[in-house]
Amino acid sequence: MVSRGIRVWVYVAAGVLAAVHDGRAQSDSSVAQLGLDRVGSYVSYTTVEHGRHGWELGGDVDVGSVFTPKLHLLAEVNYLHADIHRFDADEVPIPGSFHDFSVGMSARYSVAHVKRFEPYVGAGLGVHFLGTDIARSQPIHDDYTGAKLGAEYFLGISYDLTKRWALYGEVRRMEVPPASRVTYRLGFFVRL
Repeated sequence: MVSRGIRVWVYVAAGVLAAVHDGRAQSDSSVAQLGLDRVGSYVSYTTVEHGRHGWELGGDVDVGSVFTPKLHLLAEVNYLHADIHRFDADEVPIPGSFHDFSVGMSARYSVAHVKRFEPYVGAGLGVHFLGTDIARSQPIHDDYTGAKLGAEYFLGISYDLTKRWALYGEVRRMEVPPASRVTYRLGFFVRL
C-alpha cells in the first residue's frame, strides 16, 4: 500500500511535469529586481519524525527576484506544534509535546507559467527555536530545546485566482534533527 505522503508527492510532481511539458507556456520578459513583490500565509499538516498530530502555520514575504525573473527570494516565519512519539529504555511512551518557531530565507524558482498555473521548486535555510514540555528528567529533553540550523527543499504549484490573489499547494521537506519533517501546505498570497 502506498503511503499518503508518497501519493501527494506523485500528484504534485505530475502537475509540475505536465506544466513543463505544455508547449503553451508563457515566457516571462520582465527584468529581475529586488523589492517587495508579494505577501502570503499558509497552514500545514505535518508528519514529524518521532512525532504525531503535527500542524504548522506561517507566512512569507517575497523580497523580489535575482539573476532572472524566475528566481525569487522569500523571508519566512513558521510555527510548528507536535506531540512526541518516543519511548524510554523500558519501551514506555514519553509524554509531552514540542514546538518549533523558525525564521529563514529560501529561493523559489518558477519552472513555467501555464495559463493560471505556476509550478516551482525551491530550497532554503533557517534558524529553528525549539521548546518542549517534556520532563527535564527525560534524556531527550535537551534535544527539543534551543536554537538549531535547518535546511529545507520543496516543490509546489500556485494557481492565480486574479491578477493579485493566488492559492498554492506545496510539499516541503525540513531537515532539523530531531524535528525533521514533511509538511503539506495550503496557502494564499497577494501580489503587491
